Amino acid sequence: MTEVLNVSKLRFTRVENDRWAASGAVGTAVPSRRGPGAILLLRVRSRVIVVDEGSIDWIDGAANYVRLHAGQDRYRVRGTLKELEGVLPLRFVRSHRSTIVNTAAVREFVRTPCGDLIAVLRTGNRLTVGRTYRRKVEAAFSVRL
Repeated sequence: MTEVLNVSKLRFTRVENDRWAASGAVGTAVPSRRGPGAILLLRVRSRVIVVDEGSIDWIDGAANYVRLHAGQDRYRVRGTLKELEGVLPLRFVRSHRSTIVNTAAVREFVRTPCGDLIAVLRTGNRLTVGRTYRRKVEAAFSVRL
């Protein structure tokens, strides 16, 4: 059974299935690149890009656009972080007003001398954890930081 979470205003669709993903926007079945797991279908102009959800390290926002960072790949899609946050599963947590991070991509947390918290990702990227969102990050990792 395929579960499609599609909001007509959004330019991204989350599809979860064991082996195949289908979307009315695409019209045909799309095989998942890494086997079982969820994928995101990103509508960018006249193309539909298939991105494995597990490969996404972090997402940042810029006005009415979001950028998904998956390893060396970057995808820019029209939409807001708030809209995307409603589509993504709980392993993606808002860590800053302009950032969503995949908890599986976090390698360590570093505290600065000023008391700020930095999330270091498996790619080496360093992302600031905002004070407003620190409790959400702590809840996602079930630990006090």
